[in-house]
Amino acid sequence: MSNPHYGGQFGQPGNTGQFQGQVPQPSQQFQGQMPQQAGFNGQMPQAPRKKNNKATALIAVIVAAVLVIIGGGAFALARSLSTSGGFASPTALANSINSAFGSNKLTSLATALSPSELKAATTWQKDYKANGKADWSKLVSPEALADYIGQIDLSKSTIEYTVDEKSENLSLITITKWEGEVTIKPELVDKIRQNYEKAKGEKLTANESSMLDDMKSSLSKESTFSGNILGQLDLDTLTIVSVKEDGKWYISPAMTMAEQMYPTSSVRPNYDADFTDVKGASSAEEAVSGLVDALRNGAGMGDKDFYRYLDLPERRIAAVYGGTGSGSDMNIGAGIQVHWGLTSTKVTDGAIVGFGTTSITFDGDYKVDFNNDTVTFGFPDFSSSYGSSNKNTHAQSQNLTVRFTEGLVNPERLGVFTVKDKTGWHVSFIRTVGNLNLLEATDDAVNQAVDGMSSSFGYGSDVSADEMRDMATTNKPVGAMLVIAWNFMKSLN
Repeated sequence: MSNPHYGGQFGQPGNTGQFQGQVPQPSQQFQGQMPQQAGFNGQMPQAPRKKNNKATALIAVIVAAVLVIIGGGAFALARSLSTSGGFASPTALANSINSAFGSNKLTSLATALSPSELKAATTWQKDYKANGKADWSKLVSPEALADYIGQIDLSKSTIEYTVDEKSENLSLITITKWEGEVTIKPELVDKIRQNYEKAKGEKLTANESSMLDDMKSSLSKESTFSGNILGQLDLDTLTIVSVKEDGKWYISPAMTMAEQMYPTSSVRPNYDADFTDVKGASSAEEAVSGLVDALRNGAGMGDKDFYRYLDLPERRIAAVYGGTGSGSDMNIGAGIQVHWGLTSTKVTDGAIVGFGTTSITFDGDYKVDFNNDTVTFGFPDFSSSYGSSNKNTHAQSQNLTVRFTEGLVNPERLGVFTVKDKTGWHVSFIRTVGNLNLLEATDDAVNQAVDGMSSSFGYGSDVSADEMRDMATTNKPVGAMLVIAWNFMKSLN
């Protein structure tokens, strides 16, 4: 896992259930972050702003640590466990969650997570190779995760909950009361430091060490909390979404995130939505074009004409939380014409779809033409007609061509990840993001990008050009994204 800065995404309570995906970055990006695996974004959940702010920072760390275990590290743990996953009913799953916290056995939750989401979040790992001295898989190995778990103690935990079966494939487990005592030892930071250094393959920078020192100092001041855990998270209740896959019930981190977020939107969940009986596309290219064309033709995210092109984890979210018919009033396709010329490259467990020779026109005056490794933007030059008294004078067309893949070692990895099941081809956004972990650029291209950006903008006191270079060369996907950004920036000069 080459510093999964782009890992397949799930998230964090508060904005969460999204057990998202990311390893702490060097320099300033480490601040406020915990280790990740694809499936956990590594960011600390923000502490709620309350008059009584006691222990909220601690609770934030606890939640982040728990997410590392049951979100990011679940796949590695599941592989090391002999028991099979899943539960016979939503009630049995709810009882297991209660038991895991009540007995301080968090590892038992590893096999309770949705197999389809875990598979999507970890597909890219099959093709991952350590980057020389840096091997980021060591940060979330089963051994490393055991280190982290050993520094978290849950005791006197009592949970009250309800189970509401919404359909034959979806149920809600709502925690209405959660009392307990939680201790997170400051030594957790030492474990993070040790495993981060092993993964990086060299000593930490002064900036990285300082940030870890600050984290440990904060934990040392307050490491135990007793009382109403939901209250400290500024929640009245916490709803966990469970789904049925292959006859068994699991926690869906992605659905749980959506469930947490919907109260702040105007959309109401369609729990009866059919997200299992769908027809996919006949090819990888059609999965991408079909998805976009459905939106252009007025379909909403909650319409089967749209979500049938999505992989199961994303399909469930769109079907239940997308809002039926929400796209009909948006008219997203008005003024946009697309001539599809997509291409695809077969990879492990799927295919990556690139733009190929696709051409997109907006309102007739703006055009984007792809030609495999280059893209040309066409737009009107209004300065050519500015101030003219001739009403028939039209703005001349301007063009800008960018070779956006220049400097990349594996440009075929840049695109949309699609997967095939028995119903056809589907777009997987989780795999698309996770796949970015495999992107890499040449050292020369990375150095040119760092030098170019430094020359154009300079850096603040928080990060120097050398620190940026260290981060970009140690973490291949970071360097690759930096190179892509520089390809566009230098074309504007």
